[in-house]
Amino acid sequence: MKSRTVASLMVLASLAGSATALAHELDHAAPAYSPPSEPLSTAFNAGGDGAEWELLATIPTGNPHSDLDFFTHKGDTFASVGTLGTGPNSGGQNVIRLTEGSQVKPSYVAGHPSASCASGSSSVTALQHDVEATPKGEVFQNSPNPFVVKKDAQLLIDATDAPGRCHDEGTFGVAQAGAPRGGLEIIDVTDPAKPKELALISHIGNAHTVNVDPKRPHIAFDITQDGMPVGEGGKRGNEIEAGPDQFDLDGFEVVDMSSCMNFAPGTTIEAKRAACRPQVFRYRYDSALVSQSHTYAAMQSCHESEIYPDDTLACASITATALFDLSGAFDDRGTPNDFTDDKPRGKPLPCRARASTSPAAFTTGAMVIDCVNGEVGGKPQSLSIPEWLKIGAPSLTGVKWIGTVPHMGFGATQDIAATPYDAKEDVVAAHESEISGSGKFVITSDERGGGTVPVAAGCSPGADNVRGNGGLHFFPVKSFTTSPPRNNVEAWKLYGRQPNGDKAIWRAPTRTEPKATLCTAHVFQQIPGQNRIFMGWYSQGTQVLDFVERPDGTVEFKDAGYFVPENANTWTSAIFRVDQNADGSFTYYGATGDGILPGAGRSAIDVYKVTLPAPPKPAGAPKPGTPEFKPPPPPPGGGPEAPCARASGFDRVSVSARGRGLSFSFAARGGRSATVDLFQTSVGRRVIRERRVKAFGARAGSFAWNGRGAKLRAGTYFARLRSKAADGSTDTRRIALVWTGRRWRLAAPFDFRRACGLVEAAKLERPAFARKLGLAFKLSQSASVEITVRRGKKVVARIAPKAYAGVRTHRVTLKPRGGRGTYSVTVRAARPGQSAEVQLSAKKL
Repeated sequence: MKSRTVASLMVLASLAGSATALAHELDHAAPAYSPPSEPLSTAFNAGGDGAEWELLATIPTGNPHSDLDFFTHKGDTFASVGTLGTGPNSGGQNVIRLTEGSQVKPSYVAGHPSASCASGSSSVTALQHDVEATPKGEVFQNSPNPFVVKKDAQLLIDATDAPGRCHDEGTFGVAQAGAPRGGLEIIDVTDPAKPKELALISHIGNAHTVNVDPKRPHIAFDITQDGMPVGEGGKRGNEIEAGPDQFDLDGFEVVDMSSCMNFAPGTTIEAKRAACRPQVFRYRYDSALVSQSHTYAAMQSCHESEIYPDDTLACASITATALFDLSGAFDDRGTPNDFTDDKPRGKPLPCRARASTSPAAFTTGAMVIDCVNGEVGGKPQSLSIPEWLKIGAPSLTGVKWIGTVPHMGFGATQDIAATPYDAKEDVVAAHESEISGSGKFVITSDERGGGTVPVAAGCSPGADNVRGNGGLHFFPVKSFTTSPPRNNVEAWKLYGRQPNGDKAIWRAPTRTEPKATLCTAHVFQQIPGQNRIFMGWYSQGTQVLDFVERPDGTVEFKDAGYFVPENANTWTSAIFRVDQNADGSFTYYGATGDGILPGAGRSAIDVYKVTLPAPPKPAGAPKPGTPEFKPPPPPPGGGPEAPCARASGFDRVSVSARGRGLSFSFAARGGRSATVDLFQTSVGRRVIRERRVKAFGARAGSFAWNGRGAKLRAGTYFARLRSKAADGSTDTRRIALVWTGRRWRLAAPFDFRRACGLVEAAKLERPAFARKLGLAFKLSQSASVEITVRRGKKVVARIAPKAYAGVRTHRVTLKPRGGRGTYSVTVRAARPGQSAEVQLSAKKL
């Protein structure tokens, strides 16, 4: 770590001392990519029931990373990963190639140096370089969208808040009083290896994050996260002339970039820059009620937003979660089914075009569209809120406020240890909001304890920091109101609920050694068509959540997996490809932006894959635009199927209870039949030798049994399905069941199979036991295996990590302490760069 930091400082010093040598096609050159002298650790802590994780590649940049976005170019998938604060090693946007053809082969491509300068900003997160690509090409969106434009990417949009950004720094090369305010940068990536600046925009307030409309790829949203006090009668702090909040925007700005896109092949960078004159439309909240805290006399603007195919905009505004309808905000220009020529309704801001103010070392030939100090009738015009109101408040029109759920937020102090409500009660910092796949819930992440100088945000295993560590909060869409409550009691009635009646809040447990830095929810991504969320959780790496929407309207949560590389401090973790496997599981490929601060994270981009059991599906029918995830591509050159895959006899297997009967659903590979049998393993509280109670014989496909004629006694059972595999072996699947005496119900799995997994098979002797519990497992490769038995959360037996050989079956006998109840057995296998975790259950009678 030390060698990497020293190298970064040397690069920064060389930039400051060689200004005249830096001018070239990129204006100021990106420093040469310089990997650290020592490779980063490939060790990681990972798990999840049935989860198999693999670290595919680590690209150490030496930069603290922030946001990322995916896009495609000529059939390959790329990522642009932002840099937090200054990024001395080719910092700003780092462009990474993730795939070559159908294969995932990560490699470094180029750096766009929007952070490679000596900035004097006092806040590292004020120059965080959030990023959006547009269009995104063939990568899938967070939500189903039948109107998405799937052309190759043309632009990257880079967002930075503060004065002092590299390409518009001011007269002395560092941020200082009077330096231009930050904003969006528009970068041409028609050749991902040669990113080129087209234009900059300077906005009032912050330009904290940026989003692009998938069906209108020329429309971007500048999201401010500005906060201000609310006075008597709802008067907002930014309305006070010469006040400290006059340049803060309680709303968002919409940017029309149509003049910066769709150039003819061969158009020069000079011609593109001359044509690129984005228009900016301002939207200010109708009143403070849109985002006012229910606890403090304060409000904040959106911190992150997401726009949906029906033009609903979800906004996490720190102090509230809000929904807007933008369907009336765009003119379709007579082409209602073509959104790519839409224009914002209303009057754009009177911005002016000017040159970059940076010194020679960091200047750009791209023009700055100044929407802070504009121009009216040839005369200078301040666009602060008070001055903008004086000229008639030119605005985006047609925006309708749907409703809000208010949160606690924070007031004048951000000391979360002193807030009245903890992480199990309310939201301090609504970071991101998205609508669930069913459309029934809005999901908001609480980044309490986030930022670079956290207060009360530390974390230790086994100690739940309810002050510092946030989570995900679920609110029914029907809860959103234009008359939001002004107290916490009424606001809490707007929450979704878990089956036990608790608020619908999910928080990840701490799985690392004690951390003094961040340990809280951050950026998240929903997989379209699945109730599965991947998200960055700072020092807890990547967390995966599954949620089930129950018929009674409640939400049930399940920790689906976690992936924590050594020294992780993960800002964002997102999936760029999904494969659906023959056994019904899914394999996800993702990338992270990791770093936060130099020395406090990996300062790298990690690329990983994980195979997980099938996720819950959103309630209701699939929405238009839901992607159909394909099976994994064949080996390069069309080689033969892997030998391990030939040992699988089924594409899918499931059994479901139907009152007194059972439904058997399966597909045997190659059109073969399967034999199906039903066995009993206990009677009441007595374990018996398994006995077959029903033989269904060979079946060609799925069938149902009504249960008539069978003499059944209450107890535990299992269904066994067998089919021949392509290699001649017999593939056996077992599914645990309980007969109550009146109806069937499914029991937790006691048998696991995954062809080609690190753990190929694991099975408890029976789904019920008396004293001893037999376990058998088989590995595809040699690995270290740890076995843990729990009753509830208490560990009652454990076999320490031990090396086991691959391609053979291992048997162990467990003697868990404790009385009657359900016991879970976790088999955790690990080898360099790969891990797998399997959880099985049996009931002690």
